[in-house]
Amino acid sequence: MAARKTIRRITKKEFIKMVTRGTLSADQVIGKMVDELQRYERKYGMRSEIFYALIPGTPAEDHPDFLQWAICYRSYFRALQG
Repeated sequence: MAARKTIRRITKKEFIKMVTRGTLSADQVIGKMVDELQRYERKYGMRSEIFYALIPGTPAEDHPDFLQWAICYRSYFRALQG
C-alpha cells in the first residue's frame, strides 16, 4: 500500500510573504491558486468560470466564501494574462 502524501496548507499571510520574498515561482503561485479554486469547485459543485459569471452583483456575493472565491478567480485569471 502506497503512503499518502501529506499536503501542508499554508496561511494566506505565509503565502503573501513567500510571494513577496520571491521564494515561490509564478508557476507555484498559479498552482496554489488552482488548488484553492478546485477546493471551492468541489465544495459548491460548480466550475469557477460559471460561478464568476453568476455571482457578482447578487446578494450572494457578500458570502465570505464567495467573496474569497471571486478574488482567487480574478487573481488567477490576471496571473495567466500576465
